[in-house]
Amino acid sequence: MIIGMRTGETHLDPSPTRPEGQIARWLSLQAVSISSRYHFIDDSRGVTVANNNQYQVSFKGTLHLVEKDKLSIKAGVFSGNNFNGGWNASGLGSGDGQSNLFLKQLYLSAKPAQGVELQFGSLYFEYGESTEITSYDFDGYLTGERLKLTRPHQLFFDEVSVTFGYVGDLNQPGVNKRLRRLQQSNYHQFLVAKNLGKRTSISADYSFESGVDTFRQAIKVQTAGLRIMDTLHFENYQRTGFASGYGFGVYGEKNLSNRFSLGGGFARIDRSGLNSDRFARGRRIHLNSHITLNPEMSLTVSFTQAIANDQPTLPSTRLDLAINYNLLETLKKTGLF
Repeated sequence: MIIGMRTGETHLDPSPTRPEGQIARWLSLQAVSISSRYHFIDDSRGVTVANNNQYQVSFKGTLHLVEKDKLSIKAGVFSGNNFNGGWNASGLGSGDGQSNLFLKQLYLSAKPAQGVELQFGSLYFEYGESTEITSYDFDGYLTGERLKLTRPHQLFFDEVSVTFGYVGDLNQPGVNKRLRRLQQSNYHQFLVAKNLGKRTSISADYSFESGVDTFRQAIKVQTAGLRIMDTLHFENYQRTGFASGYGFGVYGEKNLSNRFSLGGGFARIDRSGLNSDRFARGRRIHLNSHITLNPEMSLTVSFTQAIANDQPTLPSTRLDLAINYNLLETLKKTGLF
């Protein structure tokens, strides 16, 4: 599903099974990619906010300290100099060129028993079936600890996770600037997820962040039998208390061939926050497409248009046209990974 793609992922790309590489016993890679995109944004007044070329570098890897992944260190190095940013300006077009890469994720993962994982350090967020439209931006980060259980035979749910940590330092994505937050906590989340048969997945979570309580629910249904689409997705959130509000997103996607997918949806967000920067406050329609050229190269196109935007300075039209190089596929051919 295109809207569920995390940074560095290349959905729909063929991934032929290969024997385990020579050093995969100690070092495995989950994502290594380089992307370049044309990026355009204007606001409701017709003022151009961005019109430039950007690039993205993504690396996700695991250092295995004990066999069978029972104890490991997981790391993520990315471009993007803030919480909602995963791209650097190249210097072509608006904005100054940027060259920094940041170690945004670095955490210890321990699996003391089957279906039990403990995480500690700078973590990714847990989403369930929600996406960055109604939850946190996929480029975001938190500092803290998590217990993750995947024991459906004992707990009914396919996944149960509990996270405590600190969300903040929005312009300091580097781990070295944020590890001091391990002693602080302004965020906790409780999440459950369940597969209902082979076609339907649901999730629900409650999170607390700096005094704000938020409930999220999401469902993804494989709808190939309808012919007009292969995937239907709905997600929503409710905030309670002094910052009460509601928002949702609905999305459908169709694989027109084994190399080309097309999707579109509608989202209503009641206020701008730490979700995707494509979906600021207001109502928006969005279209997405993904074209696989070969296992290593793909094209993605994303278009977002605000409807009856009540704040002139908020983004109105946004277009992103990107070419992605999945370097991981090339590295796997060496036989090392």
